[in-house]
Amino acid sequence: MSFGSAILGILLIVGAVLILRFLKNVLVNAVLGVIALIVINLGSQAANLGLTIPLTAVTVVVSAVLGLAGVGILILLKVLGVSIQ
Repeated sequence: MSFGSAILGILLIVGAVLILRFLKNVLVNAVLGVIALIVINLGSQAANLGLTIPLTAVTVVVSAVLGLAGVGILILLKVLGVSIQ
């Protein structure tokens, strides 16, 4: 085993750890976004706030891809009167 092979092995392990850490963060952000979207809909319906965001493919994708920031954007669009279909 040469020195170059050892360095390559270490770099591959570090790269794999970084990729897994990134994917974990993306997955956690997506789950939190979808949960927040559902909680906002259920909570506002129960309290008659009128802040329900329709559960369409677009809103679910936005909340899954952007997470909590996406849900914030959807709420802002709803407050501003922009229709989300």
